[in-house]
Amino acid sequence: MSYEPLPIDCIKNNSWGYSLINSVAFHPSEDLFCAAFSSVNQLINFRIDQFGQARVSQVIKAPEALLGGPQHVVFTPDGHNIIAVNWSSEAFTIYRREAQTQALYGSRPVACIPFPAPLAGFKPHGMDISPSGKLLTVAFGWITEHKKAIGLFSLGDDGTSLRLLDSMQEEQLPGVPKGIAFSPDETCLLVTYADMNCICIYEFDRQTGVSDPVPKQIFEGTTTRLFRPEDIKLSRDGSSITVSNSEADCVASYAFDRARNRITEITPTQVLENPDAHLKFPHGIAFSPNGALLVVSQFGPLPVTSNGNIVFGKDTPRRQARINIYRHQHAHPALKSSPWRRSWSSLMRMIGPR
Repeated sequence: MSYEPLPIDCIKNNSWGYSLINSVAFHPSEDLFCAAFSSVNQLINFRIDQFGQARVSQVIKAPEALLGGPQHVVFTPDGHNIIAVNWSSEAFTIYRREAQTQALYGSRPVACIPFPAPLAGFKPHGMDISPSGKLLTVAFGWITEHKKAIGLFSLGDDGTSLRLLDSMQEEQLPGVPKGIAFSPDETCLLVTYADMNCICIYEFDRQTGVSDPVPKQIFEGTTTRLFRPEDIKLSRDGSSITVSNSEADCVASYAFDRARNRITEITPTQVLENPDAHLKFPHGIAFSPNGALLVVSQFGPLPVTSNGNIVFGKDTPRRQARINIYRHQHAHPALKSSPWRRSWSSLMRMIGPR
């Protein structure tokens, strides 16, 4: 999968203050994506128009939404629910699409599920839902001194209940887990470790949910160009994986063998990088249903402490946080005439230097 290096659209944070935009997730069959604005307790749904430009469709926000630092979001495979995992409230909140509108999701969650006792006090980062919608997984990782784990959950048939199947605790993990994704066949978990600059692939039993703590593959080394890897996503056809690298300000893709569940090449097949990509601390990533668009959230030029903590506050310029949209090289021709592409240079002059 190859994407043009220059964004066709850029969404700037227009919230009342700076906010980390920790994750983005696409609806499974519509050009609609949800972004988690963690610091201001909002989920914002954006709909993509024919030119690849994003328009706000809905804002789900606290206090009604019971959001407490939404960290990562996913759509259920049927598109009926949005699931958010929350940093400060340590709970999952689930929002159902309203039958009368067929477009908007409920402003109040249909379920608010606290983390189970074995994971109480853990801080969530990445999350993924399995292709069948029966399993959910969360990477719990923050800074090197904080508790770390990988949790695997079963999702009830109604989409509003979760049960912990298994968890791998920090003594079984090589570092701080950040991004996590299911393999297409739902037998493996792909996990990024930010402090170790690597990806580990773990097998698990699909019936019991019990995971093997010994990775079947460890993908690492300077040739990989992994530098503080954050989110990880598989392409829609499962032939490649894409990783956001916050320290290197780039997004890299790698060939993936979905039959063997292995990364097959040590070097990236493509890297979206500056100056064309206009990335600064890329974080969440998502593919549109047909793979024509890649959406990347970014934090902006935030300092990072030696233990991996991110520093920001009330004086951080709110528009440092933004979302870039990239077009696949073989996307619909209408996207080639996007007004964003024609106005990018003038807009960057208005924004000024970073």
